[in-house]
Amino acid sequence: ICCRLIVVARQMSELGAGTGPGPMASKRAHHGGELSDVGGGVDGASGGQVAEAQGPTQAASARRVSVRLDYLDWLRLLMVMAVVYAHTAVSGLRGGGGFNAQWLVDDRTLYFDSSYPAAMLRAGADGQPDGPSPYAIRWVSIIRQWCLPLLFWVSGAAVGCSYRGGVPRGLAKLVGFSLIGMSFNAVLWFLSPRINECLVDMPECAGKGVLFDFSICGRAGMAFAIVFQMWYTILLFALTLANWPMFAAVYGAAGGAMLAAQWVINVGLLYAPLLFLAGSKIPSPMRLLAELAGLDALFVAVLALNAPRVGQGWRPSWMPVRLLHYLLAGVVIIQFGALRFADEMKHIGPAYLLYGLTGFNRFFGLGFVMTHDRQVGPTKIDTAQPLLSRAWPVMLLLVTAVAPSTNWDVAGMLTYPFFADCVDRCLYVAGAVALMFILDRVSRGVQCMPLPNVLGQTSLLLYLIHPVLITVLLWSGRRSVMHVWLLSVSTVAIFMALFELSRSSFGRKSGAPKLPKDFDNLSVMSSPLSTRNRILSDSGETSGEDSTGSSSEAR
Repeated sequence: ICCRLIVVARQMSELGAGTGPGPMASKRAHHGGELSDVGGGVDGASGGQVAEAQGPTQAASARRVSVRLDYLDWLRLLMVMAVVYAHTAVSGLRGGGGFNAQWLVDDRTLYFDSSYPAAMLRAGADGQPDGPSPYAIRWVSIIRQWCLPLLFWVSGAAVGCSYRGGVPRGLAKLVGFSLIGMSFNAVLWFLSPRINECLVDMPECAGKGVLFDFSICGRAGMAFAIVFQMWYTILLFALTLANWPMFAAVYGAAGGAMLAAQWVINVGLLYAPLLFLAGSKIPSPMRLLAELAGLDALFVAVLALNAPRVGQGWRPSWMPVRLLHYLLAGVVIIQFGALRFADEMKHIGPAYLLYGLTGFNRFFGLGFVMTHDRQVGPTKIDTAQPLLSRAWPVMLLLVTAVAPSTNWDVAGMLTYPFFADCVDRCLYVAGAVALMFILDRVSRGVQCMPLPNVLGQTSLLLYLIHPVLITVLLWSGRRSVMHVWLLSVSTVAIFMALFELSRSSFGRKSGAPKLPKDFDNLSVMSSPLSTRNRILSDSGETSGEDSTGSSSEAR
């Protein structure tokens, strides 16, 4: 109490002298067993950043602490659940909320209007509508805009939390996780008829499989059926390794040469080979390569303005860090939305892979940069102070302008659409970018409760085995998308809860074999798949206890 009174008295004296930073400049936050000075009105337990300590005495005594970004764990769990729902909806079901058409109209509200069937007949429709469109069309159409971009953004943020120079950690675990998932998928494929046309409830496929008469992803062939959802972790491994130079330069472990190397890697190793393989599928390959190279150079140049050992001193004083983030976001929108990768996308091929790689790589890098700038320097200063969010009500108009249509248009692949019109693509990508800036700013000022450990492990196991669960549930006769989805999620959650309960109750007492301590999150904290998103001190070590009260080593 005495110490607190002294601090308050000092603040009041500074305010009285006109030299203090204001009443919201300093808060005391207790997190992870450490007391830390938190500035700028940022809640140390929610946004999780140690901001600039006010005054020379406080700056000198600022402590390095480890702080969790719990909202990243929640986002990862929710996005995985969304992916499972989408995979269930397009698994081949012809009813119960499933859909497999190229495009569908969200006519659910119209169907219950008595004038709608007659209007459809006058418009030349064949017969009466069979029924209202399923809610899945609306939900998947909305969430597809930002689901996978947000997953890559979260993965980049996870690296940004704990990268402290050197080789990014967690790469080997990504490889192992991918191989395990593809092994499960391979078993499913070889137990199915191994015929692309064999979907659910097709009589002509009865008895043609070893165990199952269908495949939930067989339309794209064996290779896709085996890789299936694990393309995400494979690409995550590649992007983590490919963006290593950017990590080092932004953190300050390397200089401008690494940013130049980043540009060479992107253009020479990522873009050029896929452009060559795409051939005539891309209308103007050399022009596209020049546009990609130019936009990559712009992205690197903006990064250089805030890189400690490159151009941080060149940045004008009137240019805040948040403005640099907006510039990077503009590059993301143009590179992912405005460029002409093809006239249309109908199949997975080099052109579509180039399109997806370009966009997801940008979201991955944006997540790293935005999160890194929350914890700059020995005192972990949050340099990304509010800019547009100071007039946050304008977000209502922005969100309206970039909202997606609820009509279903596959526009290439379920993964991410490639709309025919450039403006539609740019608005679609801008919607995903806007959501990430909203979440990033909200996370700095609103406390997010820690994700229960059981749910964190549920997200990883669910992503790994959900094709098995969907297949088994469909094989058992379930024909509702909602039922299959809920049963899949609840089955994994119950299993993980029982596993945690048995391990805590009997594991240590009975000497039962235990899984390695890294199994729970695959991980070191810098792994893009990690369920721990803790900001580390410059020494790379965590201090104190985490938000649940247990030490990081014990957990």
